[in-house]
Parts: sequence; structure tokens; C-alpha cells
Amino acid sequence: MAESSPQPAYDAKGEAKALLRTAREAALATRDRASGAPFVTLVGVASDHSGAPLLLLSTLSSHTKNLAAAPGASLLLAAPYRRGDPLNRPRLTLVGALTPTDDPKARARYLARNPKAKLYAGFADFSMFRFETSAVHFNGGFGKAAPLAPADIATDLAGAEALLSEEEALLNAVNKRGPAFLSPLAGRNARWRAIGLDPEGLDLAAGASAARVSFATPAPTPAAWLKALDARVKGAGPMT
Repeated sequence: MAESSPQPAYDAKGEAKALLRTAREAALATRDRASGAPFVTLVGVASDHSGAPLLLLSTLSSHTKNLAAAPGASLLLAAPYRRGDPLNRPRLTLVGALTPTDDPKARARYLARNPKAKLYAGFADFSMFRFETSAVHFNGGFGKAAPLAPADIATDLAGAEALLSEEEALLNAVNKRGPAFLSPLAGRNARWRAIGLDPEGLDLAAGASAARVSFATPAPTPAAWLKALDARVKGAGPMT
């Protein structure tokens, strides 16, 4: 009898990073400013180039008023529920602080992930917030909990200045290749668009669906990034 091949080790870091990049919503826990009790709400979410969560919040909402009194917060991100036991899907709990950011790229990245938010993003009471993680808990499903540190889920941006400055041009070049080029990378047929990049990969969207194309090794320059993407294309093969 032939010996079975060993199962590859579970990549908790990779799964956690992919969840950070593809999540479009999260449960936000703040501390109620009047009672001190936990206060949980549903919010939209995206990520900046380093992977830090970005939120678009109204200053009129209770959770934002709670943050003004105490910026400490927690986020729960979960993979979309499809079928089976909902507790068998990956989820990521982040503990840290949520503070306002005036980085113009933060708003652009949030709206690329959540385009419907353009309907209200320009209202005077809405501002961008960035989550600074101090502790992480990841559970990839039954038997797949893993201890991770904030550094494990962060993307190193050292030496990536040129890549980030050319993001728009690179995304336009990728999108010109069309959904037929992107679908094998995403793993399923849809009208995929490239909406964001970083040294570790490419973010895709198709309507309400999201996908992440991760590289084997970081590619911090435009030339290295394009080379890494071409390598992924060759490895993806045609879809059937």
C-alpha cells in the first residue's frame, strides 16, 4: 500500500492575514461611556497597506462617542458564512485602540472595499479611523486556534515607498487584463477587479465578494511585485 502524503502544516498567519484583507464587516466592541459596560455594534471595515483595519464612523453614533471617551476597543472579523456549523469558519479577534486618521489613502482604500459607502462618506459627521492592534486571537475553525502576535499579522512596508506610490497605475494595468485574467487567481469565475495592493499581495473584489492573492515572499518594489504576480498567474493555471 502506498504511503499517504503528509498534510501541509496549517498556515495560521496566512489565514489571519487573508481574513484581514478580505473582511468587509466586523463587530466593534467599545466601552459604554455612561455605564462602562461592553457595547457591540456592526461596522464596515477595510485595511490599510500594513493590514491595519480601517473604519468609517459617524461622530453621531454611540460607538464613536464611546471612543472619544476611551479609544480602547476590540474587533471581531469572521469569514463569510456559507454552510455547515458557523463556528467552523475562521475568525480573528483584535484588541487595541481605534483613533482618527487623516491619511487620504485610508478613505480611498475603505471605499474601494465598500463602494456603497460613497453614498454617505462625504457627510460632515463621518471620519476615518485606524485600528492599532495590541493583542490578537485567531481561530481558524475546530482544532485550528493559534497564538499570534500583532507583528504576525502586520505587513512590513520597509522599502515599499515606490510600490505604494504607483499603486493606482499598477492596479489599472492589472484591471486592463480583465476578469478572465483575475478569475483563476481568485479561484472562481466572477467579474473581479483589483482594488488594492501591498508588498505581500493583491486584493480583489467582485460585487460583495472579496478575494486575496498572496505572494510566497514579499515584493516591495513595483518590478518585484509584477514579477510575483506573474509567478502566481503561472501557478494558478486555467479554471475548469
